[in-house]
Formats: sequence, C-alpha cells, structure tokens
Amino acid sequence: MSSDRRSGDPSSGPEPDLAALVRERGSALLDGLEDHRPGSREHADGTASYAFAASVELGLDRRGAEAIREAARLHEIGKVYVPADVLAKSPEELAPEQQALLGTHFALGAELARGAGVPDQVCEWIRASAERFDGDGPTGLGGERIPLQSRIARVACTCDAVLAAPPEPGGEAPLRRRDRAIAELSVAAGRELDPRVVEALGAVLERAASPRRPGDLA
Repeated sequence: MSSDRRSGDPSSGPEPDLAALVRERGSALLDGLEDHRPGSREHADGTASYAFAASVELGLDRRGAEAIREAARLHEIGKVYVPADVLAKSPEELAPEQQALLGTHFALGAELARGAGVPDQVCEWIRASAERFDGDGPTGLGGERIPLQSRIARVACTCDAVLAAPPEPGGEAPLRRRDRAIAELSVAAGRELDPRVVEALGAVLERAASPRRPGDLA
C-alpha cells in the first residue's frame, strides 16, 4: 500500500475540509443529474458509501476516506450530457456511436465539476475513473498509475450497480446477492478493476449483515 501514499493521495493528508468543499460544490450537480436521470442520486450515494468503506479497509485515514467518498459521489455527473434514452439502454443495446458518447461522460463530468468550483485534484480523480486497471481505457493509463481514488470509485460503482440491480424472478436473498457481487468484482479484478481494492471491498461485504444498506458502511 505504500506505493499509493504519494503526493495527491488522501492518505498523505488532503487540504483541510476537502470533503466538505466537494460535497457543497457538487450538490447542485447531483440535483441536475437526478432531474435528468431519476435514481442517479441513490446510485451516487451507494457508490460513495462503498468507496468510503473500501478506503478505510485499505488503511486510509478518515479524512482521506471522506475525500474519496465525496469524489466517488460525483463520479457519473457527466451523464447529464448523455441523452436519457441512451442511458436507459443496456450496454448490449447501444449502437457504436452511443457507446462512444457514453464513454465521454467521465471527462465531461470532470470539466463540469471544475466549472462548479470542485478542486482540480478531485476533477482529475473523476476523469481517471474511466481508466481500466489493465490499461485498456481511454488514455492507456493502467495499474497504479491510475489515481487510487479513481480505482476505488470504479470498484465501488461496479459493486453498487450489481447490488442495486432489479432482483431476479422470484427474488434473491440479500446474502446471495452479496455473493454474486463479490463474484462479479473478482472476475473483473486485474482487468477492469484493481485487485487490491476488490479484495478490500469484498472483505467489507463479507462482514456486512445487509450488503444493500450502504449507509451502514459509513
């Protein structure tokens, strides 16, 4: 973990009240996204909670974990620029040009956040959330060259998407859904997702009595 404790990493001590500043300046952006795509705030809050829990599990101090939590809450605000009918489709239903448009939302979100006064370092975390751990992302950035904050947000987003998905016919027990989330994260580890972050969040989920209550994790 020491390799991630470098300049710009929350564990080395972000500027005072960074989390509060991001929360204050990002609130209106989340409102706008919720208006554009109802349900977005719930996903943002779930992602934020899982990001906080993973950060603590990784050993980051509380101030750093709170900064990551608030950055993760804003990770998809760029989707406000993507038509609602595109957002409503599954990945398999998207035409190539729609996939390309959707793929720009992290960069667009970073600039939107910057315009709202969100600190530059957090805007860069949002932008880098598009990158894959294996380097097969928009800029080819991979592994630990991707900011830790961005790697955590991406794992947390994936986790919340699985746990928040509509239940299968006949329902699905919470613990079974938790196991499915852990399995899906594990499959993506080393490719899309950082294996160490996946392991940390998996440990949190294993201990959680009710994995679909992310507020309890914070």
